[in-house]
Amino acid sequence: MSARPILYYALFSPPARAALLTSKYIGLNVELKAINYAAQEHHSDWFLKVNPRHTVPVLVDQGVPLCDSHAIITYMVNHYGQSQHDHLYPKDFLKRAIVDERLYYEDGVLFQVIKDFVARIMYGGDIDYHRKSIELSHNAYSFLEGFLSRSSYVAGEELTLADISINTTLITLHKLVTIEERRYPKICAWMQRMRGELPEYEEINEQGAQQLYLRFQNALEENMTKHT
Repeated sequence: MSARPILYYALFSPPARAALLTSKYIGLNVELKAINYAAQEHHSDWFLKVNPRHTVPVLVDQGVPLCDSHAIITYMVNHYGQSQHDHLYPKDFLKRAIVDERLYYEDGVLFQVIKDFVARIMYGGDIDYHRKSIELSHNAYSFLEGFLSRSSYVAGEELTLADISINTTLITLHKLVTIEERRYPKICAWMQRMRGELPEYEEINEQGAQQLYLRFQNALEENMTKHT
């Protein structure tokens, strides 16, 4: 058994990037194992034994797999974070509840938009971004703009796990449906701050978001070919 926690990931995955960025932020030395989706490694027998849901990220610590990104990042901070990391997931119950609420927003609203794009383009054969997907994007953006109109960060006046996790999803959506500064000034200012506050932002978040964007573009091109 590995002495270090093992993190299975794919860089294009926003939830996996949230786990990567959190581990980097708190200085957690994890053993990284990239899963090759192109080779269908996520459907391999060995990986299905680790996570029957065949998704990333997965954190295996002390032989126990955690297969949800929000469970992973909160566990990382709770178990491995130092006192200087308390702001990421506050010990104050009310402040923590606000962080949890924003994480639920990401899971129930923001990330559902990504799933809608995936369903329509990668599985549904659409040849362009659907009007409904664009509407859902702006609906999610409007909620986030509201959060950031009330505080400097999405869950208060300090950086939290909600900022890290939401940013990984948002930067991908931004490549699909542009977040215009004139319409969403608070989001744009916050996104710029995240570039300076999160570790290895370009290598992890920017490159990962670009990978997912290219997967969408390739799927659109394949769908167009099938329609001609």
